[in-house]
Order: sequence, then C-alpha cells, then structure tokens
Amino acid sequence: MHVESADIGPAISPEPSRSPRTTFLAKEESPEGALHQGLARSCVSGSRIVSSSGERMLYSRDQSEIPRFLRQILFSSMPEAVVQAESEEGVLEVLRFASSTGTSVIPRGSGSSPFGGSMPVKGGIVLDVSRMNKIVGVDIEALTATVQTGVRWADLDHELGKNGLTLMTCPSSKFSTVGGWAATGGVGMNSFSRGRLMANVLSVELATPGRGIVRLTQADREFPLVFGSEGQLGVVTSATLQVRRLPERSRPRLVMFPDHGSALAFAEEAATSVRPVHIFYESSLRVSYTNKMLDTPRITPGDAVVVYVEDDASQKAFDSLLASKGLKEQPEYIARYVWNERFFPMKLRRFGPGMLGLEVVASKGSLKPLMSSISSLSTELDLEPMFEVHMLPGDEALLLCFFMADQGNTLLYTLTAFKSLLLTRLAVDKGATPYSVGIWNHAFSDVAEKDRKESMRRLKAEYDPRGVMNPGKYFRLSGRFGALSGLAMEPKLMGPLLRAVLMMSPLVLPVMHLVTEFSKDRLGPKDRPADLRTADECAMCGACVAVCPAYLAVGDERVTARGKLLTAKAMAAGVRITKEHAHRTFLCMRCKACEQVCQSKLELIPFYEELERRLERQFGRDPQEIERFVKYSESSPEYDDLVKRGLVIGAPKHRVGGGPGAL
Repeated sequence: MHVESADIGPAISPEPSRSPRTTFLAKEESPEGALHQGLARSCVSGSRIVSSSGERMLYSRDQSEIPRFLRQILFSSMPEAVVQAESEEGVLEVLRFASSTGTSVIPRGSGSSPFGGSMPVKGGIVLDVSRMNKIVGVDIEALTATVQTGVRWADLDHELGKNGLTLMTCPSSKFSTVGGWAATGGVGMNSFSRGRLMANVLSVELATPGRGIVRLTQADREFPLVFGSEGQLGVVTSATLQVRRLPERSRPRLVMFPDHGSALAFAEEAATSVRPVHIFYESSLRVSYTNKMLDTPRITPGDAVVVYVEDDASQKAFDSLLASKGLKEQPEYIARYVWNERFFPMKLRRFGPGMLGLEVVASKGSLKPLMSSISSLSTELDLEPMFEVHMLPGDEALLLCFFMADQGNTLLYTLTAFKSLLLTRLAVDKGATPYSVGIWNHAFSDVAEKDRKESMRRLKAEYDPRGVMNPGKYFRLSGRFGALSGLAMEPKLMGPLLRAVLMMSPLVLPVMHLVTEFSKDRLGPKDRPADLRTADECAMCGACVAVCPAYLAVGDERVTARGKLLTAKAMAAGVRITKEHAHRTFLCMRCKACEQVCQSKLELIPFYEELERRLERQFGRDPQEIERFVKYSESSPEYDDLVKRGLVIGAPKHRVGGGPGAL
C-alpha cells in the first residue's frame, strides 16, 4: 500500500523554485464563530482560514443549480469555515482537528461538479485545496508527471507542452483540478483510447483522518476505490500521472447525418475500423445551437460525429470508411472548431439562461433506443433535449442530455429539475448508471455496484473512523434535519415515486403540462437587469478563478468573476453586503483573463462596471488600496506567467482596457 517516492521516478524537469507565496493585505472582515479560533490554533502556517459570511457564501454551492428549496431549506449549505490549505501538512492538520471535534470536512477543488458533490449539507469546514497547485516534477523519459491535487488540467497541459508532452486524458472542464476529477470518476476527453483517469494514474497520496498519509499504487486493491469516492475516504494531496508525447499529426474529422440512428451506427463502425483517439456524437439540436453562436450558420444541419485521429494509419482508415459509405465530411476548419468547442459546453446557457439535464453511462447497444425513449418522454414533458455521447472502451458510452432552463422562474425551474429526475429514472431503468452521485443523483445511488459500496464502507471505517469526511452523502443523504432532510432523495422513496409518475403518465403529465404553462405565463421569467441575467448565464465552473491575478494576490474568490456574479445574485436576493466585501470587489485588473477562459463566453467588464457603480454609491471606494493592489499584482511571477500565456490582454500595465478599478 505504501510506496516510496523512488517508485515514481526522478523529476527531470521540476517546477522552478519560487519564494513562499505572499498575500496582499486587503480589508478583511472580523472572524466569525468559535470554529475559527479552534482552527487558528490547530492549522499550520500558510493555511488561510475564512470565517466571514461574505466569503463563506461562495462555498455554499458548486456548479450545480440545485433548486433553492432543496439547498436552503433541507440542507445547511453554508459552511461554518473555509480553510485554504497549501501543503500536505496543512490538510492533515485540518483533518486531525475535524476528527477530534467531530466536525464535517468537505473537500473542494475548483467546485465544478454539477451534482452538488462539494456542497455542504451540514455546515462544517470546506477544505479548499485549489491553492495546492504545484507541478512537482515531469519525468520526460518515464513519461510521468507528479502534481499536487489542486493543479488545473489546463496548467498541467501547458507545462507538459514545454517538454513536447501532453495529457493522456482530461475532463471537458479543463480548469477543474486533478484531485477533483479523481474524486468524481474520471471519464473525459480521449477516454475512448486511453480509458478512464484511473488507468492513467500510477499512484496517489491520500490524506486521511484515521491513517494519516496513505500512498496507493495501481497494485493496491484499495486504489480503484479512490476514484469516484467523492471525498468519502480522504483528500487526494498528490498524484503521479502517465503522460504522452505530443502527436506529430492530429486532425478531427466531422461527418453529418440525417438522424441519430445512422450517426451512432457510423460512430460504432469508426470505433472499430479507424481506432481513433476519441469519438463523440452531437444531436441535431445541439448542432443548431452551435450554429446560433456563429456569425453565420456554418455547420451543415443534422446529427454530428467527430472522430479525432493522430496517425496516418487512422487517417487512411477513416478515408476508406468514408469512401465505402459514400459520405462527405465537413471542411477541416469546421471540424477543428467543433473539436475545440468540447471545452466550452456551457456556452449554450445564454439561450436559457441556464441548463439542466442528466449524465449517465450506458451500453453502446442501448444508445439508439434509449435516446429515442428520452426524446419521446421529453416531448411529453415540454422539453427539447440535446444529446452528446462520448464513446468509451468496450461496450460503454457516456450519454449527456441537456435542456434549457431558467432559474429566474423558481416554480418552473423546480418543475424542470423534477423532470430531469424522471428522465434519469427512465435511463436507469433501461440499464444506465449515473456518472456521479453528489446530492442531485442520490435518488439513483442504489444502482451502484454493491460490492464496491461495501468495500467503500469497510475502507471508510479504517480511513475515517469518526465519519467526518463529506458526511451526509454517498451512503445516505442527510442535512439540516438529519436523515429527514434526505428522505426527498432517498432511493427507496424517490425511486418508486418516479416510477409511479412514469406509469401514470397519461394522468400525471397533462397536469405537469398545465403547471408548466401556468409558470411560463403567470410567473415569469420576470424581467431582470442585464447584470443579473449575466449572473444567471454564468456556468459557475471556476475557470476564471485559476487565471485571475486578483485571486492569486488575495486568495479571496470575491475578487473573481464567479465571486462577483454570485455577489450580484446575493444582493438581488436581499443578502447584506459588508463594506469590506464591497472593497474586495473593487480589486480588479480589468485584464480580461476571465473572459478568455469563460465557458459561457460572457462579456464581463460591463458587468463589473455596473456592479462597482452600485457598490460605490453605497460604500465608497478606496483608490489608494486599488493602486497598491495593482502594483502588487503586476510585480508577481504568477502575473508575468499569465501575460506570457496570452491570458492577460487588458491589464493596466499595457494601458488597454483598464476601467474605473485600474490606474
């Protein structure tokens, strides 16, 4: 179980040494609660402890849009404290403190899970490991990389590229963290040829309350349980990954079809005859939304199959397959555009401005009838489904189904969320399994492999004997009212309820249709100012956090795009904003790095200016603090790195953009 670092291989290309991270001293609220004092006494130097309500509010959710009544009434989603650890010892100190006091610990990377996996349900401590972001070393000969848990996939790929290397696989949310993706399962890009993340990780270090640091390799029987464990066993603090050399020649190939049946049949044939690196499908509605985002519709209407190949043999095999079928592919520049868009799936939110759906793993043979069944039920539910399918090794495929939603209409949004549960129930009853559980998919947690779940229970008893790791999830959902809070999503109750609704659809669905129409006609969506609509369009993926010079300087998410958008939503809901909170919001470089990486491709600078005008009228502005902040940020090595990578395009130093918060 325990491995020595020598087993990993020497770091031929280590990360350059840096001076210890310093933090810009900005206005800070007074600590709140007794938990802060206990943590301050127990945590090692370098860990930042957050107890102010304004900043804790940002950790009360992740990317998921769980209906308000579930999140606020049933669960205590506001953590009592947040600890930003920067070292393995810092993580261990938090776990020791939590275990000795019986306090919940919720591990969090970038907060990009769409299922509520890193959302607190009983308060406690959110352990933010996103600032443990060092690339420890890259072994060019062994083709391995050793990283801390908070390293973002985009940053790792950028560093690997300097050595002519690249990732084996990565998630569509490329700004998520290595540890976060391991915790949620690890199915993503290139998984068709490279397998799940677990197949490409050689070893992990796991911080646990009961056993301290546990080192696991692929040879250990406990190793597979870490992947998809959703923070139940401990906190992944580092991992050694297999990487590969950059391909000399790669190209996506795009072919359009009149229906999903013929498209999927082609995809399966291409999977066996072409042997591509990756292959995925998009439904015609999904393609039509992509066309809407272009200046001129450029993709031929229909269902799309993208086949990504990296060698001459696969290129020739694909050409032969096209010729044998008499098919014509889309121009290469169109194929490359669609392929590159795989990292921005949330851009479609602007048409909602929100999205809901389901994400399941299904057998390839069941895809055609399953998608037909989901489409038929969606029509009865007044939904327009968009499908995306990523082929996996063997007989599996990852099926995603999205539909537009608007969280501005609470009743309609809650009803749409219930409809997504009905569609997931349909998929599960036809043999599919949820990709991740978290909170939202807990109603289907009973379909998990029983042997795996029992093994998880036994290992959790060893690693986490006091049950402080992400409690109230995975095994049994609980919350503000204990187990009663989880009854609404309990498989033994919700499962039969959803099946009963489906069985009684001739009676129930017309009623749901009437409620849907009433909600649309009488309840909204209400007119909202432009800044609130922008906030609703945000995918809350956290891509902006990793590239924000202000966040790198102060460590406070309130200075980031995601933080400001959540601030605007909180103000609209009547939440009191403090003067210190407002003054953190003014710390902005106007560098536009957030716009560069935004999954929803939002125009954020006008939003910032309107939000700052509102806050300035109420709290004033401190130009001296802003001036000190800009000088501090521009002198940091992290800022210089962002400039070199082309992410900073409007910073004050360059006299471009700027705005009222800049010099």
